[in-house]
Amino acid sequence: MRGFYRWHIPDPVFFEENLKVTVQQIGVSHNGLFERQDDLSSVAYWYQSEPHQKFEELLPAEKRWPR
Repeated sequence: MRGFYRWHIPDPVFFEENLKVTVQQIGVSHNGLFERQDDLSSVAYWYQSEPHQKFEELLPAEKRWPR
């Protein structure tokens, strides 16, 4: 198994309101490359100027669960 991280420090990805990212998971076997069907997690960080307006309250965890 392998894990990869992509930090955009030298080439940041700029956005103002929304950002959509598509991830293709490629596996390798003795038959060559194939598209995997794994679960995937991600995280995003941003720089927040202070002071800022109050953020909206998050929904309860069970309402945010994607499945």
